Amino acid sequence: MKKEIPYYKRDKYIFISNLNDVTANEQEPLSLKREGYLLSEYYSSKSNEELANYVKIKNNLLISDNGNFSKMKAISKLFEKKGFAILNKAINEESEIGNVSEFVLNERLELIKLIEIECKKSMATTNFNTILENQVYIKPDYIICFEDFNIPVLMMCGLMHPVFKPKALDVKNYQLQTSEIFNKQIKGDFGQIDSLSQINKFKVLHSYDFNSAVQSVEVANKSKANGYAISFGGPMKSKRWITSLNMGEKEITFKEKLPEPYLISTAISLGVNKKLDNKTPVHILGVGTPILIALFGYLFNNSKAISIDSTAPFKDAYAGTLYGSKSAFLKMDMYKVAANCLIENKAYKSSTPFFKRFEKQFPSNWSNLRTELKINKNSSIKSVANLLIENPSLVEKYIPFFSKMRSGNDEMINILRTSRAGHNYWVLRKICISVRNRMNDPIKLEKWTEYQVNRYIKVTSEKWGLAVLESFRIAKLHNTVKNNERIE
Repeated sequence: MKKEIPYYKRDKYIFISNLNDVTANEQEPLSLKREGYLLSEYYSSKSNEELANYVKIKNNLLISDNGNFSKMKAISKLFEKKGFAILNKAINEESEIGNVSEFVLNERLELIKLIEIECKKSMATTNFNTILENQVYIKPDYIICFEDFNIPVLMMCGLMHPVFKPKALDVKNYQLQTSEIFNKQIKGDFGQIDSLSQINKFKVLHSYDFNSAVQSVEVANKSKANGYAISFGGPMKSKRWITSLNMGEKEITFKEKLPEPYLISTAISLGVNKKLDNKTPVHILGVGTPILIALFGYLFNNSKAISIDSTAPFKDAYAGTLYGSKSAFLKMDMYKVAANCLIENKAYKSSTPFFKRFEKQFPSNWSNLRTELKINKNSSIKSVANLLIENPSLVEKYIPFFSKMRSGNDEMINILRTSRAGHNYWVLRKICISVRNRMNDPIKLEKWTEYQVNRYIKVTSEKWGLAVLESFRIAKLHNTVKNNERIE
């Protein structure tokens, strides 16, 4: 018999940190102020497995990922250049002659065949028994099960762009292949059958648009999964711009080109929702953008349990991107944030415990830095940001929280690693708390989401703001239609 995993209020909507010594450091108790962790088998090691056991004892939700996205990225790198060359030809032909030529369509099909061969080769050389052994060793609550690689790779190579008019049936075989390997796994073909009986098994859903997302759930529902993991690795990696979005029976057209990631993620989410049993827990793979965390709460507001993971909070922290919530849910360049504070002659403030702890240990001196760099109210943000980039020693001396991440094992840099990553995580955690406090009241949640979208479009770049606004409008229309269907 499968052990029933309890769901806490926390699990209704929760952001999951990727497990490492920055997000869970026993020497840094503050780093452990989290609610859940994911460990990818790709990063399986003795130290990480010990950390996993430690956080599990502390009653964190623990998820074990299969590590496949690293393999998918490696495959996509082999074909990205050619894929985008074909895509650019198709876009140019569509613009110039109104359609894509047979020659270019055949080029696309030939590349798809090569990708299929490479994905099959990678799957054939994967030791699933060892991967599964590593996954179950940490005794997770959820396990992200094995999957086919093709759809994410095709997306990352630009081959599922709307200009090609792809059909859901074109990818059904890939979705069936995920079902096949999932069914083998839960039957015990790769071993660990006793351990698996104690773990919730999440089947991965791969799709590229609304219709293929609907189809992914229809295919998945024929398997005995405890939950679904929706893959957003491909969609969120998109650098494409689109003028329309297929929503099943309706094609939504935009007045101008908009960035694809948020829009296609919304379409996929709504497609999954159309066939999703609300009692089925969902894990969202690869989303760490603050405004999307807010929007996904509205998209999946009827679900039993939603967990979301991404490496973005600590990777962004290392790269110099801070998350904020004061004026809107944003990702911000830390040098521009610091530049604005210096021009306004105001110290940076944040309510996150990670920033407060760091500031107490390594106090900033904004006035002295302002004087030394000769900054005044007429300075431009761009010029001041460049000054900060060119003077890393002064930044580290006067406003250490904004230091460029460097190598070293000194106290400041060690604490900075956990503090900036923790700061970004805390912003996402607060968004999740705000969402789950409203999930039992759809009207309140909708109003709150609309408020956050309106705040976002006032301060972000025009195109990305429009993409978020259109995503919310589409979601709102879908929810209205769905609610009316229930009433009837």
